[in-house]
Amino acid sequence: MEGRACRLTATGRKENEEKNPPKVRRKKKADVVRPNGHPTVGQLSLSRGTTSTPTPDTAPVWQANWSDSIDEDDDDDGDAEVGNAPDAGAAAGAAAVDDAVDGAGDAEAGDAPPQADLGVGKTARVGVSSTASSHFRGPDGRYASRPSSEDGGDGNRKRKTTRKDMSWFLTAESPMCSGGPVIPDVIPSFGGHIGLVLWNSPEQDRGVLDGFHRPRAVETLRRYKWSAEGSKEMVEATGLSHLTGCMMQHLDMALLSAFVERWQPDTNTFHMPFGEISILLHDVHHILRIPVDGQLMGDEASQDTLKSDMGGLVRLSVDAQVGGKWKSKWYDNGAMHAEGLLVRGGELKIKEMEVQCYLFVLLGSTLFVDKSRDRIRPAINLFLKDHRRLADYAWGAGALDYLYRQLGVATRAGSKGLCGCLTLLQAWIYEYFPLFRPSQLPQSPDAPRASSWISPRLPGGDEARQRLVRYRQLLDELSADDVTWTPYGRDGHTDIPRSLYTGPIRFSDIAEGYDPSRCLRQFGYRQIIPAAMTVPHDQYRPASGSSYIVFWDPWVNQLWDNVAARRLELDFASRPCEQPSEIVEEYVDWFLTRSHPRITHPTDEEPQPRPLLVHQVLREQIVDRLGPLLQTRDRSKWEEDGGKLYDMAAGVFELYDQLVGQPPQ
Repeated sequence: MEGRACRLTATGRKENEEKNPPKVRRKKKADVVRPNGHPTVGQLSLSRGTTSTPTPDTAPVWQANWSDSIDEDDDDDGDAEVGNAPDAGAAAGAAAVDDAVDGAGDAEAGDAPPQADLGVGKTARVGVSSTASSHFRGPDGRYASRPSSEDGGDGNRKRKTTRKDMSWFLTAESPMCSGGPVIPDVIPSFGGHIGLVLWNSPEQDRGVLDGFHRPRAVETLRRYKWSAEGSKEMVEATGLSHLTGCMMQHLDMALLSAFVERWQPDTNTFHMPFGEISILLHDVHHILRIPVDGQLMGDEASQDTLKSDMGGLVRLSVDAQVGGKWKSKWYDNGAMHAEGLLVRGGELKIKEMEVQCYLFVLLGSTLFVDKSRDRIRPAINLFLKDHRRLADYAWGAGALDYLYRQLGVATRAGSKGLCGCLTLLQAWIYEYFPLFRPSQLPQSPDAPRASSWISPRLPGGDEARQRLVRYRQLLDELSADDVTWTPYGRDGHTDIPRSLYTGPIRFSDIAEGYDPSRCLRQFGYRQIIPAAMTVPHDQYRPASGSSYIVFWDPWVNQLWDNVAARRLELDFASRPCEQPSEIVEEYVDWFLTRSHPRITHPTDEEPQPRPLLVHQVLREQIVDRLGPLLQTRDRSKWEEDGGKLYDMAAGVFELYDQLVGQPPQ
């Protein structure tokens, strides 16, 4: 206090301590060491088997015991703590420290970072950095790492993580799961994968993931009334306005969860019993009809800049009290409610501002959906400020990159939800896997294929969990002949040369690898053994999923612009398939020793018939009930007629359900 001297004697200090005892640091779960001496990663207890050389039949098994009490999202905004790339200044040096930190803030002394064998004659250093860091909200409102010297200034410090535990990273010395991989050079992050838990401890099944999508916001956008003249025409010129008409209202989260369990973030492909398959850029083009070629969405900005840009968008200062009739407010990271942004954009009655607000909500509700349910993250605004460039961006590449990242996070054993453009994922499954297809509406060849699929409303709860079990069994028994490898025709990629690009793709500070050589059958070419994936400059994929980090240096943006050098030459790499599922002879042995192709253990029992899906069961029941009423002696005839009648009725019901949102009474 000014003008008042204060003397604190030893007695005074003692009295002060008695009145205000020092806080005792609670031991976090990550510090716990179980009685058996095995370390604990969050709450994933891993104990190793024998260290003998693993074989496919007698490989030692990871013993995983995952507790359902892990909280993936401990903040109050409903957004999971998903770590994205550190900013460029903190790139390779930024690493999280152990929770056991002394009073001076120095991390505990640990061993040197391990050298991970990548199987291609080089090593990647993944481990503890000498620079301490902790979680904070990154440029797009998600979580990243930065040096601890910068902590404490933004009020968003959440939790620390540790890189001393590398159990998620498999090496040649790691005990392998009996279901694979035997050689860990393709999917080294499998130590934290949900597939490992399901194989070793099926009783720890996390069940069906929570799906995050925004059908109400999309419907609001579809009914939006423009207030400024010329706004609607400007939005239509971007090539994005049709997205409100092709987003699926209902999702089969059991089906999506089954496919997430097959996703391997090291390769960004689904690993099936027959090999790899993935969502490629020409899939995005045909399913959503948005640009996949153009300028890469690699812009980044600081959190303060993003908040300032948001203020410019709504014509309010960051410090202004936001609220009133448009029912919105600022959040620490600059996020705002979608409904409030639409109302504010209409109030301004300025064409550019209304278009910017509309596109901001449109993209945040369709292509870049996060787990906040009703808020829009400010990173999207980076690409909306200059209206002259709206049609120049590769929106499809950005959406695919964002979905790749969310699929990778969802594969972690402790993750409970999935976001991103889930319509793209579900429509892609329908295109390639006839076994799971619902009814389809006729449409013009130039329309987005996502709008042709009728997404039925399926029951949740226990029935969804039962469907997940059936889907797993189906995928375990799936063969390459059960796949429609070229759903858009053998030349479906020829008009999309960017689909053959090889290298990282990017959305703001999120970058993921893209390699079409792993999925040559999707181009109508024979699959060969692919080369090793390009490794990120830094990565951390723990089992919890709350500290997921994959970082690429910013210079990788330049690879996108070098189309000629980064384009895969199909005729040089392989030759056209004589059969749609053709592979080289060596591919099977190579793949099975480096992947985890099954989710459930095979049994010695006789093969059971494939489980019937919901639509098949309904069809049989209706046919059986209608049969006696058709009054025909030829059984095959009334089965055919009954099937046609069911298809007609089911199509009407599903179309009504999709358009109205409620099943008919």
